[in-house]
Amino acid sequence: MPLHPKIVHFPVALILGAAFFGILAILFRSKKEFFKEVLYWNLLVGTAGAIMAVLTGLLEEKTLVHNDTIHEILKTHELLGFIFTAIFLALSIWIIIRKSKMTTAEFKGLIVLLILTSGLMGYSAHLGGKMVYEEGAGIIPMDNILLQQEEPHHHEDMHQHENEKTQLPAEHDQNENEHHHEHDDHSPHER
Repeated sequence: MPLHPKIVHFPVALILGAAFFGILAILFRSKKEFFKEVLYWNLLVGTAGAIMAVLTGLLEEKTLVHNDTIHEILKTHELLGFIFTAIFLALSIWIIIRKSKMTTAEFKGLIVLLILTSGLMGYSAHLGGKMVYEEGAGIIPMDNILLQQEEPHHHEDMHQHENEKTQLPAEHDQNENEHHHEHDDHSPHER
């Protein structure tokens, strides 16, 4: 069972939460330190989760049955994951080092970067959902359909995915007409 889809929701929620509490820290100065502390922990734990999501995604990519369309979406999703995780890691290091010494302008800059990078993360999450819900990536019944395509996806660097070495079970080779039933779909009004 893949871990990546189970992990990704936590860093997304935590980092969006960090951005939200950063905005609250700017708007409500009397509670700034409280909101800043909540931002701090959400960002740190969310960044650790983002790193785990990237690592599990890289591992599970090797066994993901996919076609050319899924591959193109996957490459963009992966690149964006590297970019926003690196930025969140840099922001985490920044806030660890500067937490108690951070000026208001510096804090606002961190929040702006956090919000913009969260947008990038949101788009990457959208692409992940598109692979699954529009293209069927990772959906077990779709694996068999993708494996049966006449033109499977091939990499330019000639590496082969582990799943491309597998054979379909004999039961999938049955004649399609075996289970086909003819129905008279005409209503009495069409006669």
